[in-house]
Amino acid sequence: MDLSAKERAARPEIRLHTAYDGYPQVLPTASGKPMTVVIDATNAAAFQPLWGMSLLERNVRLVERLGAQHIHLLVHPEEHLRAGQRRFPGLRALEIHLIGTDPVSFLRQLVECAPGPVLLLEGQVVYDRRLVAALWQCPAPAAVAGGKDGVDSAVLLADASSSPLLAGDGWDGLGRGFLAAENLHQLISGEVAAHISLLRKTIAPQGIRVEDQGSLRRADAYLKDLAGKGVNDLMAEFVHPPIEFFLTRLVARTRITPNQVSYFNTLLNVGAIPLIALGWLWTGIAFNLLRGVFDGVDGKLARLTLRESKSGDSIDHVVDRLYLPVFFLALGLHLGGGDWTSRPALVSYLLQSFYWANSLLASWFSYFVGASIGEFRPIDRLVRRIWPKRNICVLLLLVSMLFNSPLYGLYAMTWLSGFMVLYRVVRLEQEGRRLRSERARATEKGSSP
Repeated sequence: MDLSAKERAARPEIRLHTAYDGYPQVLPTASGKPMTVVIDATNAAAFQPLWGMSLLERNVRLVERLGAQHIHLLVHPEEHLRAGQRRFPGLRALEIHLIGTDPVSFLRQLVECAPGPVLLLEGQVVYDRRLVAALWQCPAPAAVAGGKDGVDSAVLLADASSSPLLAGDGWDGLGRGFLAAENLHQLISGEVAAHISLLRKTIAPQGIRVEDQGSLRRADAYLKDLAGKGVNDLMAEFVHPPIEFFLTRLVARTRITPNQVSYFNTLLNVGAIPLIALGWLWTGIAFNLLRGVFDGVDGKLARLTLRESKSGDSIDHVVDRLYLPVFFLALGLHLGGGDWTSRPALVSYLLQSFYWANSLLASWFSYFVGASIGEFRPIDRLVRRIWPKRNICVLLLLVSMLFNSPLYGLYAMTWLSGFMVLYRVVRLEQEGRRLRSERARATEKGSSP
């Protein structure tokens, strides 16, 4: 699987038409024909549970969300009932085939009869969906090896013309023979983007075949790594994750959906504001601390159980964006005794202006530079940990309350927000100068003889 730099440079470039962001979408195929998926679930490990569902169902959900039109499951007769059971509602009807001792020959028959490309997966492998989405858009025949051992977790893409490549004894023999064929595009894991912009982190995509408890623990750790966000504030990055994953594991065993967790978060938001405004600051802080933890549960639950939705993402972002200005106003009015012209109230207005200025500058940075200001440079990632968003603001208020001086907590939020506005202005100017300099050099180089 390892290629030299020269061999990599000589490979034809495969351009993916559509990036996969995790939400249900119909990805295009190179031939334009609908994708058929065949999942070999003849290994008992395919029914191993992980995060509320079997490995087989995880793979079924993965390809459903990529737009698979037909999904075939190859199972032993005794597993027929279990194979058809769904822990979470599905998007497609499953076609279950009972086979004896030779799944490869039956698989060849399915490939030869399919109207378009056929994706071949193992039921007991935890695949990174970026690998599957990348191969989905390649012309058949093609393959990608997603594990450290390469062949053992290969994803194969075939069609009727390439069915003779599907030979061998069992999946291992089939994979090795397929990967050794000529005129096969072998997509290297390193060719698939490792950076996940939505999570602000970089993780090399792979596939992990679950064969024992050790490989199951590796798969579990890998999925957790894919579910958590990268650079974040101090609380969300270092304090909340163990609690969030514990709660997520519990919730994954129930019928509670990620959106329902988001609705619960919204109720905590709505409940915290009057508590702050009425002066019940400790109770309001408790609501906010609880909200800070559950803010990570809905996203992790969605990613770990493949139930992401744009509506859930919108709920989270809209509520978070609107909550803090109201929180600042409620705190300022309480500390000012309800007087809209008191010093604490005026400070809260200034704090709100800094908040919206920070949001605007962050959007400008993303637009002009093409990356989030929270992860662009090492200094940005360091500063991201103290951004004056919910967790940091609540932490400042909590510390000030311990000294019986909540007004100083309001002042600290305002000072930190003002500093962040200045920081973002400076960083935007720095990167703006860099981009202008690069464009000038490119223009000068293009105009030189």
